[in-house]
Amino acid sequence: MPVFHTKTIESILEPVAQQISHLVIMHEEGEVDGKAIPDLTVPVAAVQAAVSNLVRVGKETVQTTEDQVMKRDMPPAFIKVENSSSKLVQAAQMLKADPYSVPARDHLIDGSRGILSGTSDLLLTFDEAEVRKIIRVCKGILEYLAVAEVVETMEDLITYTKNLRPGMTKMSKMIEERQQELTHQEHRQMLVNSMNTVKELLPVLISAIKIFVATQSSRGAGVEDAERNRKFIFEKMSAEINEIIRVLQLTTWDEDAWANKDMEAVKRCLALIESKMAQAKGWLKDPHGQPGDPGEVALRVILDEAAKVGELCAGKERKDILATTKALGQMTDQIADLRARGQGPNPGCVQRAAQCSQGLDLLFGKVDSAARRLEALINAKQAIARRLDAAQAWLADPHGGPEGEEIVRALLAEAKRIADFCEDPKEREDILRSVGEIAGLTARLVELRRLGKGDSPEARALAKQIGGALLTLQSKTNRAVANMRPTKPAVTLEGKMEQALRWVNNPGVDDRGVECEILQWNTGQAAIRGMVGEGRRLAGGLLGPYRQDMVGRCDRTEALMTSLADMAGRGEAEAPHARATAAQLQDSLKNLRQHMQEVMTQEVSDVFSDTTTPIKLLAVAATAPPDAPNRGEVFEERAGNFEAHAGRLGATAEKAAAVGTANKSTVEGINATVKSTRELTPQVTSAARILLKNPGNKAAYEHFDTMKNQWIDNVEKLTGLVDEAIDTKSLLDASEEAIKKDIDKCRVAMANVQPQMLVAGATSIARRANRVLLVAKREVENSEDLRFRDTVKHASDLLSHTISPMVMDAKAVAGNIQDKALQKVYLDSCLRILAAVGKVREAFQPQEPDFPPPPPELDQLHVNDEQAPPKPPLPEGEVPPPRPPPPEEKDEEFPEQKAGEVLSEPMMVAARQLHDEARKWSSKGNDIIAAAKRMALLMAEMSRLVRGGSGNKRALIQCAKDIAKASDEVTRLAKEVAKQCTDRRIRTNLLQVCERIPTISTQLKILSTVKATMLGRTNISEEESEQATDMLVHNAQNLMQSVKETVREAEAASIKIRTDAGCTLRWVRKTPWYQ
Repeated sequence: MPVFHTKTIESILEPVAQQISHLVIMHEEGEVDGKAIPDLTVPVAAVQAAVSNLVRVGKETVQTTEDQVMKRDMPPAFIKVENSSSKLVQAAQMLKADPYSVPARDHLIDGSRGILSGTSDLLLTFDEAEVRKIIRVCKGILEYLAVAEVVETMEDLITYTKNLRPGMTKMSKMIEERQQELTHQEHRQMLVNSMNTVKELLPVLISAIKIFVATQSSRGAGVEDAERNRKFIFEKMSAEINEIIRVLQLTTWDEDAWANKDMEAVKRCLALIESKMAQAKGWLKDPHGQPGDPGEVALRVILDEAAKVGELCAGKERKDILATTKALGQMTDQIADLRARGQGPNPGCVQRAAQCSQGLDLLFGKVDSAARRLEALINAKQAIARRLDAAQAWLADPHGGPEGEEIVRALLAEAKRIADFCEDPKEREDILRSVGEIAGLTARLVELRRLGKGDSPEARALAKQIGGALLTLQSKTNRAVANMRPTKPAVTLEGKMEQALRWVNNPGVDDRGVECEILQWNTGQAAIRGMVGEGRRLAGGLLGPYRQDMVGRCDRTEALMTSLADMAGRGEAEAPHARATAAQLQDSLKNLRQHMQEVMTQEVSDVFSDTTTPIKLLAVAATAPPDAPNRGEVFEERAGNFEAHAGRLGATAEKAAAVGTANKSTVEGINATVKSTRELTPQVTSAARILLKNPGNKAAYEHFDTMKNQWIDNVEKLTGLVDEAIDTKSLLDASEEAIKKDIDKCRVAMANVQPQMLVAGATSIARRANRVLLVAKREVENSEDLRFRDTVKHASDLLSHTISPMVMDAKAVAGNIQDKALQKVYLDSCLRILAAVGKVREAFQPQEPDFPPPPPELDQLHVNDEQAPPKPPLPEGEVPPPRPPPPEEKDEEFPEQKAGEVLSEPMMVAARQLHDEARKWSSKGNDIIAAAKRMALLMAEMSRLVRGGSGNKRALIQCAKDIAKASDEVTRLAKEVAKQCTDRRIRTNLLQVCERIPTISTQLKILSTVKATMLGRTNISEEESEQATDMLVHNAQNLMQSVKETVREAEAASIKIRTDAGCTLRWVRKTPWYQ
């Protein structure tokens, strides 16, 4: 089947597919309409010349290459293309003699399909060889990175650096060229991100090696820390290069990245649970432990992390972990409540605490078991992927030794391991059957090679067959692993909300048990569970009644979901009581979302008010003079504070990603930056400890400075991403409220004569004000609206001039805290800051339109002496009827499926979702909406044509062309909107989304042509036909999703368009948002 992961492959296949589509239409006209097929000698000769040229270039490449896999895979592609070309030539000759010849028409369609398929195989084989060249360079860098462990002198370091840099430059250049060639936006971004990380880490690696050499050669303290630093950077760079190698080999977008992410998350959760267990049990054991103590916080962290692991599991395992977590959470609430009332020592409370402690052990066992199972699955899946390349290389070499058989045997053992985990007996048997067949074929190939017949036609055919069977086995095991994973809801809160509401509005499963409808059903519930889980995680950071309020909202939402699911399971989805429950659940979800965002915004305002002070204090402690009192103790305290602060930043950022208004790219950016910051934090502490132990050492100071700056850069990037993830005005509101509370604390401090409390309050006010300035500055840089920029700049300038005077006044009153005059001056300074923050907030209020000036006063008006014109006569006769109202806009209704009709259900669902999104808006005066509705209806029609339910080859090809035409219209209009948008961030998002549409629509035309060559043919295997259908369906789903996202981003961008920009698109909601 054709693949289109590079621009070169797409550019070659598109004109070929276009020519093939003309031949297919001619075949259809001859077969159905009985028309004579015209003389095709000239166009077929042109196709034959192009194919011959392609094959000639390919054969020349094969003769000069040393790539054994390419030498093995190219000849079958040559044969397929040449045979198909011969069929076309034969068909043209037969049709010239008899324009109505049926065998000629068969040759025409079979030859057309073969040329398209063979050309795709040939291009893919060549592209895979190019990728292997890049991978060889990457693996060379990996091997040389390992030399870092034997660098022991400065001379070695200089040599190492000189040798490493050219290879890094070459790899960087090759990756840059490759990413520009890729059509998948996600793959491009993954390559760019990993390569940028490698570039950033290179100077850090050199610094880490340098400090290791310096401490070891001087026999100074901190050698172990330096070695840990070096190892960390080496492993981090190696991991990123391995990720580059993995992404380079992808030809279609897959969700394989979940494996590493899920495993990393589970391991982190396990480590955190283990580290908090003793503290939590200590709190449970102490009957006088109070709510809010570190022990209770540790216990809630354990439950929170266990719930995260539960969400990553499926089936019974998932239910078991989440049920245990919930029960322990309720038990903890009861214990906290009893102790708050002074009943901790009571026997009932002590017994409950002991049960909770035992429950923690049970929970840890379940989480550990789930982690081991997940790790085994992922390891087996990745081991198959790793060994597959080596197995293919062995198969390609006719003189390959017995070690290749061991590689295949190990690969089959991993496949068996996955089969053992399978819960579906059919899936397990299918994998085991494939394993047995491959083992038999491999044994036969090994026997032939042992007899010296490895180069025989039989052995080569066997090697090719085994290679294909191994790829099929990998596909089966990947599918099995995916089926054992939980349904993944959307990564953003808005995405989860959309999935949830879609299920709430249609909770019943299709009576026919259509797979896509079941998937929607499961995804909707998974989205609700995801929202509830995030709500409970937010509740863990709240106190007393606030936590109970959040938990209560989550419990209510979960109970309504369970109730509605039970009704739907009983076939009562349309009953009045089910509809009432659905309405309650819808309200509950909206309330939960709003409350979660309010809580999260307040937490961001508090935690991100100051991000760098702890690392600066750590730097001061690390550079303290050797004779400074309590030098070591101060350092350890500040190192602990720094690591705790970094942990809070990461946890809060993850909440902002999960609960904020961010898009998918921002969420992924936050998660990646949090991961990087988390990994870097202990390395910064180690670098600081080396500096502490080696005072005055220049290399130690430079290394710590490098690590510190990298950490600060990461956190600044994280802060920017978090600000993108939440509503700016909400953040400013939260900051303003927090400053009011800080002012109240300062009043209390002055009344109680507590100068330290006053200084803390003043410091907090200054930090929050500076945070407001940072937010305002970022928004000014992001906007191209001059009026908005000037307004925000003016308000920011006023705020910046109030901070320093307030700090000076705070110092004065702290020195003489009982002086009423100084107190008044200080409070006035605080109120000026508060007023200035309010001005900044007001600058972000929606701008009122410029109304015309009011009319003049009556006494300023005067009447001219000129004679007024005569009054016209009244109409005679019958009074004309009133003007009729304008006709209502009538959208073409989405076609419903007819009884017994065969169609592609996933395509129909994707088309319906786009149509539902577009129907929210009036298409009058909005060509984007009109084109999106047209695309949805065309895709609904294609869903019928794909399965052969109606229509013909000609209709399928024409439908794809019409969809591509509408796609071009959507893309053109979206780019016009982006050009006029004054918000750079929204403009970038819109351009990124609409950039995907032309590529996907081109692929749709090619895939439709491939599918059209198969309709009505009996010489096509069912597997090949299904594969073509699956690729077409996946492409259609991607296109509908991209257009849907474009509609949303274009509407968001239209809000940020100047009124004088001349924009002609009107966004008028047909259904108000509040209904």
